[in-house]
Amino acid sequence: MLDHILLPIDVRKPHVWDKACDIATNLARQNGATLHVLFVAPKLERNLNRFPEDYRPALESYVKDRVPSEVATKTLIRSGSAHREICAAARELAVDLVVMGSHDPELRDAFLGSNASSVVLHAPTSVYVVR
Repeated sequence: MLDHILLPIDVRKPHVWDKACDIATNLARQNGATLHVLFVAPKLERNLNRFPEDYRPALESYVKDRVPSEVATKTLIRSGSAHREICAAARELAVDLVVMGSHDPELRDAFLGSNASSVVLHAPTSVYVVR
C-alpha cells in the first residue's frame, strides 16, 4: 500500500511532467495516498533577484490545474542539485514511491547521467520513471 508518493516536477517546463503527474495522481487516488509535489530550484539563478520561493505560484498553479481536489497534496520547494534534493525529500518524507518523468537524453546525460538515473540509483525507495 502506498501512503506517500513524491512527484518531482520542473515548473519551468511543466508539460514535460504531465504524464508522470497523471500516473502519480492515479496512484495516489487509488491508494488514498498523499501526493507530495516537489520543485527543486537551481542553486544559482541567472537572475540573482529570483529566489526559490518565487516559483511557488507556478507550482501551486500546476498542482491546481493537474491534480483533482480529492487527492491530498502538499507542495515543496527546495534549492540545489535536483537528484540529491529528490532523494533527500524521499528520505525525510518517508515516501513509499517516487514517480518522475524523464526527458529524452541529451549528449551531456551520456557523461553526467540524468536526474532520473541518479534518483533510481540513490533513492531510499522504489522509483517509477515515466517516459
